[in-house]
Amino acid sequence: MLPNPYTPSDRPRVFVGRDAERTLLRDKLARVAAYGEMMGALTVVTGPRGVGKTSLLRDVAGQAEADGFVLAWVSCVKQQPFLGEIVDRVERSLEQADVTAPGGRRLKEVDVELSAGFAKVRARLDSGPASPSASTALVGPLEDLLGRAGRLVRERGGAGLVVMIDELHAPLESTREWEYAPDREALLHGAVLLNAIQNLGGVRDGLPVGVIGAGLPQTKALLTRAATFGERSHEIVLAEFGPADAARLLEAPATNLGVSWAPDALDVVVDTARGYPQSLQILGAATWDAARPERGSVLDLAAVEIGSRSARTALASIFEARWAVATGSERAFLHAMAEVGGPVVRRREIAERLSTTTEALSMVRRNLIVKGIIEEAGYGRLRFTIPGFEEFVLGQDRTPGVPE
Repeated sequence: MLPNPYTPSDRPRVFVGRDAERTLLRDKLARVAAYGEMMGALTVVTGPRGVGKTSLLRDVAGQAEADGFVLAWVSCVKQQPFLGEIVDRVERSLEQADVTAPGGRRLKEVDVELSAGFAKVRARLDSGPASPSASTALVGPLEDLLGRAGRLVRERGGAGLVVMIDELHAPLESTREWEYAPDREALLHGAVLLNAIQNLGGVRDGLPVGVIGAGLPQTKALLTRAATFGERSHEIVLAEFGPADAARLLEAPATNLGVSWAPDALDVVVDTARGYPQSLQILGAATWDAARPERGSVLDLAAVEIGSRSARTALASIFEARWAVATGSERAFLHAMAEVGGPVVRRREIAERLSTTTEALSMVRRNLIVKGIIEEAGYGRLRFTIPGFEEFVLGQDRTPGVPE
């Protein structure tokens, strides 16, 4: 039996699709490499969970490292300050790349030269849970950190520094459901990051640095709450795959192992997943396990039908996790939305089914968007962020969810 090439909930072994987005991100970094200058404003890749944001960033990161960039990868934590993690990851990445300061000394050994960029930043950010006082400088030291690190890489023959920040929405999320009340220090760190990037972009020359983030659809709005010019961040929105790319996602890993898909089997999986990358990976993996193919085998409709049983279990666990975090009022909203039916639902139709107004449902709607269960689909319209969730919702009763 050949190894299963599909990777549900993990980075794909073969990256397909997102050609326009990949090209755009690579072009931005190519400017840094060519001119030794700042990439520009913060770029944020957004989309619902499971749509492939992290996979896209990992693919671009791999190419960036091949092109001579030093990569600092940061994964944010919910409602937690994150600049200390950026400082730590930049330091670690430079050490792993064996980037040294003048005279051959490692960066950690030159605290005098780089104290503003490293040691003092770390001390200020790790000083405790209380927000730094107004007199404590943070933006300037972070600029020094990024700028000096980028120049060190460049001086040693590299292209520059690229910082990739995954789950960028998480630190800025509200700690309460009924009002926006973020962790104050996390919000401050968002503002410091945006200010530092903007200031570096204003200088541009001699600053070979790029910063790219990824997060849920509300990320740009949350950044704007941290600093109004967060709205200038360049947003790249990912949606589900079209049929052609969905088919490529299934075929490419199998083809690499000498296995093919029967056209009717491929069509069924593509139609079932409705372009959602995580569902495609789950269905592909389940079909492969059912077929146990050898080189030269064809994945047929019989294997899809057998595999779909275990795939349904895997998909149900995703649905159940989303249902579990919904409150009673949110579950009622989801039921009404599922009952209306269709890929896109008007807000007023949900309100009519619940015998209320759209204004009265605004907080429930916002909370479901923040939780990544639904998303805006145009003015006054909503849709579920994962295909198939509406059928799951219709099969659930309206028992209370998590406490209101």
